[in-house]
Amino acid sequence: MEDRIFVGWPGGYFMTSLGCENFQAELLTMIDDLGPPSVVEFRPAHSGWTEGFDDDEDLEVDDATEIAE
Repeated sequence: MEDRIFVGWPGGYFMTSLGCENFQAELLTMIDDLGPPSVVEFRPAHSGWTEGFDDDEDLEVDDATEIAE
C-alpha cells in the first residue's frame, strides 16, 4: 500500500498515481482528452483499501455481482 493521487472526471473516468510511469504526462493527456478534472484528492496509504486484504492474494471473481456480495 502506498499514498496516491486520485483524479476524477464526469462520466466515471478516473486515474490514480499508482502504477503510472510518468503520472504528470499521463495526467496531461487525460486533461487534453477530457478537460479539467472534477475531483483531485490525495489518498493516504491507509485510506480506501479493504481491511485484511493481502496484496499478494489473487481475487478469483467472475463478475460484478460476486464483487458486490
